[in-house]
Amino acid sequence: MDYVQANLNILMDHESEYNVIGSLLGLGPDILLELMFEMKLPQDIQQILVLNKKTYKLKEHQRFLIISEGIVRIEIVFQNTKGSGQIVGIADASCSFSAGKGPSWDFDNSGNTVGYYDDGALFHINIVKGNQSYQNGQRISAIVDMTSNRRKVVFYIDDIEQPNYMIGIPSEIRFWAYTWNKSSSFTVTRFERLVQFNSQIVPGSKAINWGKE
Repeated sequence: MDYVQANLNILMDHESEYNVIGSLLGLGPDILLELMFEMKLPQDIQQILVLNKKTYKLKEHQRFLIISEGIVRIEIVFQNTKGSGQIVGIADASCSFSAGKGPSWDFDNSGNTVGYYDDGALFHINIVKGNQSYQNGQRISAIVDMTSNRRKVVFYIDDIEQPNYMIGIPSEIRFWAYTWNKSSSFTVTRFERLVQFNSQIVPGSKAINWGKE
């Protein structure tokens, strides 16, 4: 039994002593999700999900938000990454990732995700170079336009549009971000809907087709 599971069992047995209203669910969805993301074994996650039908509400949590319409921007700033190991991207909303894997390591889903790596490469089935590299402290954005004729995602560094972008993205997507080093973190500094998409004039811009090599 690992540390997280042991503490979860203690909390379940003695919730009144910890002043947790409504047993485990009194922790609220954010802390409950943090417990789940620390678990390494799928059966541990299954155990917490079957505790109470109210946990089904977690699927509506903003962390699992599905984008299916409009124009939406996310902006992320990475910290303490030691110069490498950070990625921003989108995934087909139907994707599910194996325990211990994520969009950057689950090669079975490489055709269902796109990642903008810190060295400037886009990875979707194949690696496409040409975008600018980025570092700690810079504002990395992705804008998905679900209204355009051929839905697309465009990436930015400090509001500067990058030349390589994806078209033909799925009708429902989720944003994702990734860090490699244990000391690293990221902050979502913007998450908003836009009225319109204003593309910048980028020399040498290239549209990459989703799902094609």
